[in-house]
Order: sequence, then C-alpha cells, then structure tokens
Amino acid sequence: MNFMSYVAEVSRGWDEPNARNMGRMTSQPDAKGEMYILNEDIDMKAKIAAMVRRLEELEMKKMQEVQAISQTPLQAMPCAICLSYEHLVDECPTIPTVREMLGD
Repeated sequence: MNFMSYVAEVSRGWDEPNARNMGRMTSQPDAKGEMYILNEDIDMKAKIAAMVRRLEELEMKKMQEVQAISQTPLQAMPCAICLSYEHLVDECPTIPTVREMLGD
C-alpha cells in the first residue's frame, strides 16, 4: 500500500462524527497561553491534511514549470557556412565545393 492510498483510507472517516467522541470536548484550553491543545488524533489528521495540501502545491508548481519549459519556443540556428536554416553545418552542401577549391 503506497502512502497516498494510506492517506486516502485514513482520511475517509475524518468528516464523519465518531460516536465515542460525540459527548466529550476534543480540545482543552491551555492555562498559560490561552491556546487550545488538540488531542493526538485530531493533531495527526491536521498534520496529514497539511502535508497533502503541501504535496499538491509542489505538484502544481512542478507541473507549471514543465508547462513553461515545453511552451518555450526553440530558436533555430542557421548553418554557420551558408546561413541556411534547412540543415546543420555538418550537412552543408557547400563543403564538397570548398574542399575541391582548396585541393583537400
């Protein structure tokens, strides 16, 4: 079972109320900082949900980078000998003519 399947399985019951927790308070105020301390189950669910959101953000960012790269037009380089865009320097048809002129 991979991680995302595990997260999906665990998160299925998060939206459904749990019968054993219906009557009791799930968080308690902290006397020092006036903050609430979440019980371990809710805290773990919150951490997993935050990780899933962050993973989705990273995947979207990576997807946007890939799309930006694939949409960048390629600049064609002309042949340095005859300045034609139809072939590369190695394939230039003027090379045999130049060799004949130079006696190579």
